[in-house]
Amino acid sequence: MQTKGNLHPSVQQFKVFVKNHPKMINAVRSGQKTWQQFYEEWYLLGEKDQMWNTYKPDGTPDVKDDAAAAKEGEGAGFVGQMMSFIKKIDMDQIQTHISSVTEAIGSVQQVIQQFQSPNSSGTSQRPQNNPFHFQKD
Repeated sequence: MQTKGNLHPSVQQFKVFVKNHPKMINAVRSGQKTWQQFYEEWYLLGEKDQMWNTYKPDGTPDVKDDAAAAKEGEGAGFVGQMMSFIKKIDMDQIQTHISSVTEAIGSVQQVIQQFQSPNSSGTSQRPQNNPFHFQKD
């Protein structure tokens, strides 16, 4: 079992975040979401996203927002948000999704080809009956 010192820094930050948003624990226990889903949303969206307000204890002010906004400065704009999002992209996960989509497309193409194979021999005979079909001399 890993001790707190052996955890990845982002996991340690997430644990602190969960302590400040205790309603997340109830959501996991009730089966609404998993810790993996919460972690991925936290990692992609960041701590300042509005969705986290529903998991805060009632009446708790968000002290971190003002300090973080002052620290990031330029990150408040659209370009800053996009750069932050791009930095957080997990390329291995994207590659996995692309592979899955590629396999699915390949399967669909095989099914389509199976349905087209019998029709292709039938369509080759149709142009001969077509009065507007011209053959080369």
